[in-house]
Amino acid sequence: MQTASSNSRAVCLAVLAALGLAACSSSKAPKVAEPPTLKSLEGRQVAIAPDQGVEKREESAALAYQDFLKAAPRDPHRQEALRRLGDLEMDRVDTQAAGESNAAPTVDYGAAVKQYNDFLKAYPNDPGNDRVYYQLARAYELGGQLETALKTLDRLVQDFPKSRYRDEAQFRRGEVLFTLRDYANAEQAYATTMKSGDSTPYYERALYMHGWALYKQGRLEDGLTSFFGVLDRKLIGKGDADLDAVPGLTRADRELVEDTFRVTSLSLENLQGANSIPPYINSRGRREYEFRVYQQLAELYIKQDRVKDAADAFAAFVQRQPLHAQAPLMQARVIDIYQSAGFATLALEAKKNYAASYGATAREGARSRSRAPLPRRRAEEQEERGLPGGGALVSLVPGVLPD
Repeated sequence: MQTASSNSRAVCLAVLAALGLAACSSSKAPKVAEPPTLKSLEGRQVAIAPDQGVEKREESAALAYQDFLKAAPRDPHRQEALRRLGDLEMDRVDTQAAGESNAAPTVDYGAAVKQYNDFLKAYPNDPGNDRVYYQLARAYELGGQLETALKTLDRLVQDFPKSRYRDEAQFRRGEVLFTLRDYANAEQAYATTMKSGDSTPYYERALYMHGWALYKQGRLEDGLTSFFGVLDRKLIGKGDADLDAVPGLTRADRELVEDTFRVTSLSLENLQGANSIPPYINSRGRREYEFRVYQQLAELYIKQDRVKDAADAFAAFVQRQPLHAQAPLMQARVIDIYQSAGFATLALEAKKNYAASYGATAREGARSRSRAPLPRRRAEEQEERGLPGGGALVSLVPGVLPD
């Protein structure tokens, strides 16, 4: 009786023989055909085989690996084949999920989970298991099993502290914990990610979400430290153009800045408003974009119909930096706010302050520029829900942020 190993060798020999025959047949000198002419091509029909797509090719590859595992149970490549089966299943389901048009894809990661768990049972001490845990956690997370995904990520960072997946695993831990409303542990996971600094591509997003985790715990002052850190990275050295015209910002950068200003303003509103800003303006770089912090807080107050607070926020910046290029514009906003609200006495006082500081001739130009609407925040519709904006990627996995 032939063994599975001899069967495997027979399969390999058959494949090699087939390849040899193909090579021999191709080595014969073919008859040189006459070059085609337009007339000869006129009635030619070309049969185009339908593309079976990526999913079909992945299924074929998976079947080939399964046949190999059955035929060669002791082959030294069995370990890699078993792991590769899990990857192929993940790729297949990812492709299927990408093609789903509805908001709740009906894909099933169960087969991928089974393949990876089978691998871990068969090879529990494999030095490359960090990648298996990484993929397994992703399968659980995409399949909606967040608690199990978290346990898998915990195992990864515990057993493989120097893994190349460490930073992403910690960030994903933070995302899952945030989704589960465990904000204290989410804060720690984001902080661990941030320890790698700019060497990790997850630093900036972890810094932003670190601020949100603190905000959710009511630690507003600490959260503002993280949010100002995000603004430092995006706005220092970028001038005082409107946010939608700041040079060097991608669309994702701009959305991140707008979302950061949104939660910064919400935090300041719940502290002492404009009076809470000065302690955070502790560097020359921050003074460059300080006016934006007051401006964004004032715009929040305007949306809340808090006329006096909005005017005071604009005026507070003018008092701090009266010679800044934006100061006349912001003092003009004070006048417009009071006039629009029908506060004639306060509007007159604001006009006197403007004239004393900048001269009456400059007012009309400043007013026309100050009336230009600020760019609409992409995430302002979420403001009442108190959630971070999702445009720059909050989660690596779509749809896992809490309602």
